[in-house]
Amino acid sequence: MEFTGKNILVLGGSGVLGAELVRQLSAQGAKVMATARNPETAAKIPAEAVLKLVVDLEIPESIKTLTDYLLDANTPINGIINAAGVVGFAKATETSAQDSAKLMQINNLGPAAIISALHPLLVLDKDTESFVAAFTGVVSEKVFPGMSSYTVSKTAHASYLATITQEFRRDKIQVTDAKPGHTETGLASRAIFGTAPAFPEGMTAGHVVTVLLNGIKEGKAVIASTEF
Repeated sequence: MEFTGKNILVLGGSGVLGAELVRQLSAQGAKVMATARNPETAAKIPAEAVLKLVVDLEIPESIKTLTDYLLDANTPINGIINAAGVVGFAKATETSAQDSAKLMQINNLGPAAIISALHPLLVLDKDTESFVAAFTGVVSEKVFPGMSSYTVSKTAHASYLATITQEFRRDKIQVTDAKPGHTETGLASRAIFGTAPAFPEGMTAGHVVTVLLNGIKEGKAVIASTEF
C-alpha cells in the first residue's frame, strides 16, 4: 500500500505524533485532513494539512458534527489514523470513576465512534485500498502499576481494532494496531490526573511514525512494541 494521492484523516493532528503523521504523510503524497480539540489547538496542526477540523472527543454532539460534515461532503477517505489521546496516573483504588470515564471516552469511545461512522467513506472509492490505524501503545500488551484506567482505555481500543479487523475484512479495509513503548511526546507531563513516574528516555516521534507508516504499507495487523 502506498499513500500517494490518498485522502487520509488524522485524529489528534495537533499533538506531537499527529503532527508528525501530517508531515510524513504529506511528504509521501497524501492529502491529509487533521483534527484538533478546539480552534486554539488547531493552530498546532502543521501547514501541510489540506484541511483542519475541530472535534472534542468528550462531546458526542461534537463528534456527530464532524462526522456529519464529512459524510455530507461525500468525499472518499482512504485512511483514518487515530493519534489522539490523554493519560492519567494513579492506582486503581485512587482513580475516580469520572477520571476513568474521561480516559475511556477520549482514548476509545470517541475515536471508535468516528471510525465507525465514517465507514461509508472508507468504502466509497472501490479502486483504492483503504485502512484504519491507531496507537494503542505498549500498555495494550502488558500491565503497568499506577496506570490502570489508562491501560483499560487503550486495551479497549485495541479490542475495538481487533473486532473491526474482522468486520471490515469483506470491505478490504486494512486495520493496523501500533503498540510503541514510551515516546517523547510530552503526553506524560500533561496527564489529566496524577504524576508520571520517572520514565527512561523514550523514542522520537519521527521514529515511531515511520515504523507505523511502514507497517501500514506492509499490511501489518499489529505492530508489537518490540518492532519499534
